[in-house]
Amino acid sequence: MSQLHRGFEVRQYKPWKVWLFAVLVALLFWIFFVIGQTYQSYELLHLKLERKTLVSEIDELESRNHNLVKKNAQLSSISRIEHDAYVLANQALVKSHQKLLEQKEELVFYKGIVSPKDVALGINLQTFEVKSHLIKGVFSYKMILTKRGESSKKLVGTANILIRGENKDGKREIFFPEIDLDETGEGIQFSFRYFQVFEGEFSLVEGFEPYELEIVIVSSTKKVKSFTESISWARVLSEES
Repeated sequence: MSQLHRGFEVRQYKPWKVWLFAVLVALLFWIFFVIGQTYQSYELLHLKLERKTLVSEIDELESRNHNLVKKNAQLSSISRIEHDAYVLANQALVKSHQKLLEQKEELVFYKGIVSPKDVALGINLQTFEVKSHLIKGVFSYKMILTKRGESSKKLVGTANILIRGENKDGKREIFFPEIDLDETGEGIQFSFRYFQVFEGEFSLVEGFEPYELEIVIVSSTKKVKSFTESISWARVLSEES
């Protein structure tokens, strides 16, 4: 009878090995996830620093270009052809830097939509620019709001815009609904999960010289802070205008 069972071998089942393997796999996935989030945060910070550096370089180049053009205009010994060529070369250099900056801004914009988990939920005023219209005194505007932080919650609220300037009677403040050609009512209503783009037109009375815009973002979403941002008119007025 003992010869009949010679081919069988009894092995002890050890479930702790299976659990240990599962824990190690889960830990490995968690490590990769943390590394990915850290790398994304680093890339976003790196792009923002590059953008700040490029803005500084453009400001410096524009200042140098202005001074050189003014100086060259005063030097009668330089021929007109050489002067024009020099100005065009500097303008091409400035435009090249601006194009690079725009590309960096677009990359930061799309990366900014997907924010790391540790960033508090909030609203970013990503873009606000103004362009001159063919009709005198009429301008078009573009505003982009984006979400900060990782959440599927919809952000709701109102954007109020105030334009500060001067006329013959002195300083004056104009609220956007007073000059908005689309007559959207009091403030610009927003509601979005990731980002929202607003475009429209407004007009300014003759003799009014704006110098600053104040944009007030009022959030209706809980735990999302409202904020105010002031921007100079020269900054929001794009080069194409």
